[in-house]
Amino acid sequence: MPKVGKYELGKTLGTGSFSKVKYATDSETGAVYAMKIVSKQLIKEQQLETQLRKEISIMKMLKHDNLIELVEVLQTKSNIYMVLELVTGGELFGKIITEKRFPEDTARKYFQQICSGLVYCHQNGVAHRDLKPENLLLGLEKKKQKN
Repeated sequence: MPKVGKYELGKTLGTGSFSKVKYATDSETGAVYAMKIVSKQLIKEQQLETQLRKEISIMKMLKHDNLIELVEVLQTKSNIYMVLELVTGGELFGKIITEKRFPEDTARKYFQQICSGLVYCHQNGVAHRDLKPENLLLGLEKKKQKN
């Protein structure tokens, strides 16, 4: 099984233009995460280094129940590895396709969670810029933060 730092990599959870997301297990604690693997070469070819640095910086700063948490960032000569909180409920888009129509309580719950996350981002000077059902993941059930 391939390993990056203390993380054992498992099956691929998803792929994008510049990255792949794999299941990752912390070999010390057994905790499970999603690991986003970003090719440095592809990022450099597309001149997206600044954008990636900004994404990482923003993710390190934001801590909210309705946002995926960035746990750690690792790198090798060829890749950048972002260790992320694992969310297993799929995308909102898939749920919309499957359900066709949500009961009002369910729709309200999703809408409130989206609004809560967005308000938090905006209060911290962050705009999402690509908000769509394909980018909203389900199943993030964190303990309530104490503020």
